[in-house]
Amino acid sequence: MEHLELREEDEKKYHFHPFGLNFTKSQEWDGALSDTKWLWPWVKPHKSRLFLGLILFALTTLITVATPRLIAKIVDDVFVARTSSFAVWGVLLGSLMVLKIILDIAYKWMITKIGQKITTSLRNDIFYQLGEFRLAFFDKNSSGRLISRCVNDVTNLSSFFTANFFTVIADFALIIGSVIFMFTLSAKSAFIVLIMLIPMTIFMLNVSQSQMRWGRSLRNILSRLSSHTGDTMNNLAVLHSQPFSPKWSRRHESLQELFSSLTIRSILVWGSFSSAHVLVMGITYSLVITLGVYQLKMGEITIGSLIANFAYVGLIFGPFLEISEKLNVMVTALGSVKRLRNLLPKQIHRIPQNIQDSGIPPQGSIHFKNIHFSYRSDVPLFQNFNLEIPEGEVTALVGRTGSGKTTLAHLMLGLYPLNTGNILWGEEDISALSPARRARWIGHVSQDLFIFTDTIRENLRLWREDVTDEHIFERLKLVGLYEKVTNLPGSLDMIVKAETLPLSQGEKQLLLLCRALLQDPRLLVFDEATASLDQLTEEEWLGHVEKLFEKRTTLFIAHRMETLRLASFIVVLENGKIKKSFRKEIGKAVSPEDLD
Repeated sequence: MEHLELREEDEKKYHFHPFGLNFTKSQEWDGALSDTKWLWPWVKPHKSRLFLGLILFALTTLITVATPRLIAKIVDDVFVARTSSFAVWGVLLGSLMVLKIILDIAYKWMITKIGQKITTSLRNDIFYQLGEFRLAFFDKNSSGRLISRCVNDVTNLSSFFTANFFTVIADFALIIGSVIFMFTLSAKSAFIVLIMLIPMTIFMLNVSQSQMRWGRSLRNILSRLSSHTGDTMNNLAVLHSQPFSPKWSRRHESLQELFSSLTIRSILVWGSFSSAHVLVMGITYSLVITLGVYQLKMGEITIGSLIANFAYVGLIFGPFLEISEKLNVMVTALGSVKRLRNLLPKQIHRIPQNIQDSGIPPQGSIHFKNIHFSYRSDVPLFQNFNLEIPEGEVTALVGRTGSGKTTLAHLMLGLYPLNTGNILWGEEDISALSPARRARWIGHVSQDLFIFTDTIRENLRLWREDVTDEHIFERLKLVGLYEKVTNLPGSLDMIVKAETLPLSQGEKQLLLLCRALLQDPRLLVFDEATASLDQLTEEEWLGHVEKLFEKRTTLFIAHRMETLRLASFIVVLENGKIKKSFRKEIGKAVSPEDLD
């Protein structure tokens, strides 16, 4: 993906002109055709059934359009001229109505089912794509905006794959077919209807275009509201204790006011169209009836034709309002497509990854070779940086905040892409490792508690079926949590999340250590894993960690001197450069003077 940051659309003010010709400008529809083409890979597997649904709804539309013409024939031949039997025509008309109902139900059921399959596939691909993005993407995009795209936009898009799409086509076909049939009955009545349809069609297209623009604005505001609400929930303690809390509330109020004003504008425009629709339909009915009575008196049409013309006016203007409603749903869906295309430029061809098929671990030391990296292009962090982390040893990274310790760990884990350079594990480039090999052979323990809403068992084994309960209990004993976990309600079956896990901060860190033990990695990265522990708990934690270091390459980001006694190689960083590096005996203490 070229652009890691999701780009908000240019929200220009749009002044509504009901009978203007702005809708004819291709740029006003913001590439709707290319957005529609983007959907084709997800639609293609269902094209045969979609074609069958198209045939069914075409037959339904044909029966609907032909019915008034058939009624005219019955009135003229059966009730006026009395040249035909009603029984024959009645059976034909009834059979057509039953067939129409069956076809209508069949195609709607078929299209709805296909639409849900397409939406499910698209939602799964988007969720998978989020898991493939590196941290740089999430640094630049708030969770509220991403949730809005993954949930709200896909939900909006689902309407594109339901009967709504076919309903719009069917209604357009119904209008066109009704006008054609009217010309066979009375050209003058058909001409009146055409004259009234032209301005209403322009009005409708302008309404749809404005709704598309304003709908995009509303969705952007909703995503900002979601982000703002999420920030509020995560920082309630700070907001309640600081004097800037009212200012934070006013930001929420301003977003709500903007959302309200756009909603009111949208409702007023839609209301004006629906009112104009009722007015024009009433005028058309009056003109067609008046003309029809005159033509009937002059002998130009029959009574059956007059009734059919009246019915055709209803078939034309009846679905006209429905077309506008469905069209608004569709243009809203196209607006969602544009946002989703930034997340998922094309369909994903997933390659199944099995952690049990992760192959042999890479061998050798870790080499940072001439790497260049920056979070911002104008502020470089590492330039031509070189470092070797010896195989099978504990290397400690120390330095002031902002020196680049955690960034180096994240680069080893493949969470950020390098600008230039390589990170080699023996002869292999770490960035080129498959997800299965990376997950199997690289372990990561940090001060952040990555606890999923699931059972304790799954939080420890991370859904690996090859890890048995016996393995879990064995590792829990090693870290000193066996009795604590087995005494919890449900033991390993207890469903937890980070804020409800009934363990102390130190015990939670030991739980993460147990997870790393179960992984049995060859490369371990500890990112200030003891930062939130007190000294006594840290000493206990370090005692368990020592057993984990044997025959493993370990990078330990340290912030306390006690932690450094476990390392055999110490690297001091300062502003993205190596200030000092030296070897020491394992178990020997390090003083602040040693780091200067």
